[in-house]
Amino acid sequence: MSTLVGAVTGAAACVLAAPYLARLTVSVPDRDERRWWLGRRAGGRRLLLTAAAAAVLGALAGATAGWSALWPALIALALVCTPLAIIDFEHHRLPNRLMAAAWVLAAALLTLAAAVRHDWDPLLRAVEAGAAVFAVLYLLAFAAPRSFGFGDVKLGGVLGAYLGWAGWGYVYYGIFAGFLFGAVVAIGLLASRRASLKTALAFGSMLVLGALVVLAFDAVPSTLG
Repeated sequence: MSTLVGAVTGAAACVLAAPYLARLTVSVPDRDERRWWLGRRAGGRRLLLTAAAAAVLGALAGATAGWSALWPALIALALVCTPLAIIDFEHHRLPNRLMAAAWVLAAALLTLAAAVRHDWDPLLRAVEAGAAVFAVLYLLAFAAPRSFGFGDVKLGGVLGAYLGWAGWGYVYYGIFAGFLFGAVVAIGLLASRRASLKTALAFGSMLVLGALVVLAFDAVPSTLG
């Protein structure tokens, strides 16, 4: 029941925020926009796309947290990742403006969850996992800069922290799922001739989806969870 309540409330909260999130997808990519947090007018199609993405990510995040102290931290992740995913799809960028917010919210709200639960071990593991994923993806971006961007590295660090909170097994499978989803999408685009080997893909959205799917569905062998 807690999982269902978390999923429903998470999806509802993110859908309610969708009009503002849609505005961010317009203003954030503009490097000359100093007051980007106010957003810009978004059309109906963009609003519907944002609401759909927000509902999916909010439901997955809420299902992961259930009705617990972790709910605000997971919903904050879904809220930030919704415009990030759309911007990544459209511009193949993960702007620092939103990435900084993701890092700050993760640090603050995961710490709050640990304090409410009086359990600091998951927070320590989250910090270690976030640093580990960041380091591994940084090396990958250094080795293959044309196929993997530094924005993906920073996003991976944030996702690693959330996955690490749940356990080290989630870190491995959550990041692996992101790569798997990315590979499936790439193969599908190649097979349909809608992309070539040189086509850039929005890999950040695949990382987000992979992490949240693994967390929401507890897709980790029990011996590794």
